[in-house]
Amino acid sequence: MTERKSYFVTVDKDDIRETSVKDGIEYEIYASPEELNEIKELFDEKDNDVKNTVKYLAKPFNERGADDERNNYDYHLLTIYRRIYDLGTVETKAEIKALGIFN
Repeated sequence: MTERKSYFVTVDKDDIRETSVKDGIEYEIYASPEELNEIKELFDEKDNDVKNTVKYLAKPFNERGADDERNNYDYHLLTIYRRIYDLGTVETKAEIKALGIFN
């Protein structure tokens, strides 16, 4: 099994660091390199969803397409929080649970 290390994840900045920098809300996790890459890929997918949604700004009557992209964004964002929760410290799990985003 691959050894896990401590990382600090800031979701709103799509940032993962090995040291804590209190410049936003960050969550401490313990992750292997593979798990870390999974979170990075989820950040990329979430960012692509945002870019795809912007395409619909010029098409005001195509709400279905925009809704699909918004739903993809929500899915990826919730998946990121779920992975952070799964890999998180006790404090991280408590903070994410308090957000009330998981039913």
